Amino acid sequence: MEETTEKKAIKLEQALKTLEEITERMSRNEDDLDEMLKLYEEGIEYMKICRQKLAEAEMKVQILNERMNKEITQDKENGQ
Repeated sequence: MEETTEKKAIKLEQALKTLEEITERMSRNEDDLDEMLKLYEEGIEYMKICRQKLAEAEMKVQILNERMNKEITQDKENGQ
């Protein structure tokens, strides 16, 4: 399995934790420039994953709300 595919399979909470660890490591300023760039690039990847996971969750909530509203409307029309 490709590394990016593995990263996309992780849960939001895990991606956020890793992103936080990367941020903390970068804020210590203990690494050389090459390592900092590598960490920055990795952080961007995890940020993209977080955004994607949040967008997917938002879409699911929207779909569920639409279903619920449709069911409520149907119940009202059926006199329930």
